[in-house]
This record gives sequence, C-alpha cells and structure tokens, in this order.
Amino acid sequence: MKDARVAVGGDRQLAYTDIGDPGGRCVVFFHGAPMSRLHLVGMESRFAAQGLRVVSPDRPGYGGSSPHVGRSMADWPNDVAALADALGMDRFIVAGHSSGGPYAVACAAILADRVLAGAVVGGVTDMAWPGAWDGYIEDELEIMRLPDEDSAVAWCIKRFGIDGSGFLEEPFAFPEPDRPLLADGTLAPALTEALRQGIGGYAQDIYVQGRPWPFDPARICARIEVAHGELDTLVPLAHSRHTAELIPASTLRIYPGHGHLTLVSELPKMIAALSAS
Repeated sequence: MKDARVAVGGDRQLAYTDIGDPGGRCVVFFHGAPMSRLHLVGMESRFAAQGLRVVSPDRPGYGGSSPHVGRSMADWPNDVAALADALGMDRFIVAGHSSGGPYAVACAAILADRVLAGAVVGGVTDMAWPGAWDGYIEDELEIMRLPDEDSAVAWCIKRFGIDGSGFLEEPFAFPEPDRPLLADGTLAPALTEALRQGIGGYAQDIYVQGRPWPFDPARICARIEVAHGELDTLVPLAHSRHTAELIPASTLRIYPGHGHLTLVSELPKMIAALSAS
C-alpha cells in the first residue's frame, strides 16, 4: 500500500492510498461519512486478484486532506482530475460508498471524457428530491437543514465534541449483517483517521450533501451500477432507486443478505465486471 499526498487547488493537499495491482485498471474510490482513505486497505489482495488498482482520497477536512471552506460537490471532480493527473491515470472507473456515492456521480457527469464506468454502493441520492428525506438518519437531516456550513460545524461540535470523540460513542444503528465488522474493529482505524482533524470535515460533508446536486446526472454516458444492500437500514433503498432513475446508462442491483457496510465486500467483483464490459 502507498499512502501519500498530492497538491490540489493551489495550497491544499489531498491525502490518498494506492492499493491493489499497480499495473491494473485504475479505480478511484470515494469513502462514506465519516470515513477515510483507509477504508479499503484490508481488501488490497482482493483488488489485486481482480487486476485492479484502487486509489482512495480523503475528502477535504478528513484524515490527511486539507480543509476546503465553502466547497460544493461540483468542486470534487477538479480535485480528482488533479490526483489522476499526478498519478498518470488518464481514464478510470469511479466508485463511491454511502455519502461518497454522489461524488462518484459528480465525477461521471463532470469528467465524462475520463470516467469509464462507475459504481454507487449504498449511496445517498440528490437530497433535493423530497423522497430522500423519508426514513433517513435524523442527526444528518438536522445538519442538512442548517442554513450554512458554520452552523453545521457548530452543531456537530456541540453534539460530538470538537475532536469528534462523541461520534465514536454514539454509533448509528447498523443492521445485523454489519455488526460483526463493527465489533471486530475492522473499520476502527479508518474511522479514527477520518476524525484526525476533528469533526469539521464530517460537518461540512453532511451540510454539502444536503444541497441540490450542482451537476446533471442525465449527462452521464458511462455504464453505472447502482448497488444497494437488501438489509440496509442507514440509507433507504429509495435513494438507490432514485439515483438509478436519474442516470440513463445505469443498472440497479439489490444484493440479498447485505447491509450498509458489508456491501463494500462486493466491490472487487463488481468493479471487475464493470471493467470487463
């Protein structure tokens, strides 16, 4: 595994991991919230076996990536393009999990000439759609209702502490299939790294998530698989259904027996199939 940083947007730094087959098909993966570039490192051998090179950047304010005050989802493709240029990746597949899902859609729409295909895994849809609010996580709905980014940061500091430690003490109610991953500490390093700079990155991420998508998913020409765990109780299935309706060249696939977190284990085969098509 390579763990490094690259300069983007002037004086900002983007931290990323680079795992899998160095000569394989390139994939850029976008983590959930709060999560970090370390999410997939335990799966390196599985990606390598599928001939995939997976680069996972921290979004601004998470882990080792510099904050980017006032950003929107439409800014992220510029960072991804800068990262891809620095690593010599001309064209690539994108994949996003949970809150990272919309960022995969943004890249597929805005970097249409570079994105070969994409996977949206248990992803949050455009919150401008009224149905997106039904059955969604109440804490995050409160953050998304706030009037500005500063209010979101203040709300999260009060609720979780400036260092985010309160978030670790009040985990979401994950479905049964996900609980072993939480109990055995598999994801603990990635979550701890996500909060290394404090709660600000998460607060901004959720606030931005609540804004209408500043890009047109109907422009996407690449093949996109929209995947959802049948037992996911964190992001409602309606989100994936709606995202699939927005993207012309998409396929919705529901994975039996999977929750919100376990679905990530299907990524190596999922992306390999996209790569082969």
